Amino acid sequence: MRWDEAPENRGRVRFAAAAESVEGYGGRGLNGRALHPAAGYLFPDRYGEGWWVIFQPSPDQGGQGHKVPGDILACNDSYGDMVRVLVLARSVWEDDAEAAFRANAPVSLADAARVAATVAHVAAPAAPSPAEAPAPRPPVSPRGPRAAG
Repeated sequence: MRWDEAPENRGRVRFAAAAESVEGYGGRGLNGRALHPAAGYLFPDRYGEGWWVIFQPSPDQGGQGHKVPGDILACNDSYGDMVRVLVLARSVWEDDAEAAFRANAPVSLADAARVAATVAHVAAPAAPSPAEAPAPRPPVSPRGPRAAG
């Protein structure tokens, strides 16, 4: 796991971890930008352990720009051990996530989870119009074919 600050990240800290050091995110690695609470970058859980909350762009987005879909994740502050991941919100826009965290300024992991739950999901692609939809297929009998006769 590493975190660093780069100018192209608009002053935000980048949080990264290789896939083999991440558990709880379906075998995926991490390379996202930290969202932050009212003070610092760590959100304490009820036991006082610090968690990073990051925006992880969707894999097909390549992390370009800030108008991209992705997930809001909580990652334990592992200091070199396995990074445990909790998914707080899936398929949201990064700008919406940033705005929600700025407006609500969560101070704990529980607060961050509540804020993440308020971020609107990316709309699914529109269904095809009737003219573009494939032609309906004839119904199939649940009893199967019958012999002629």
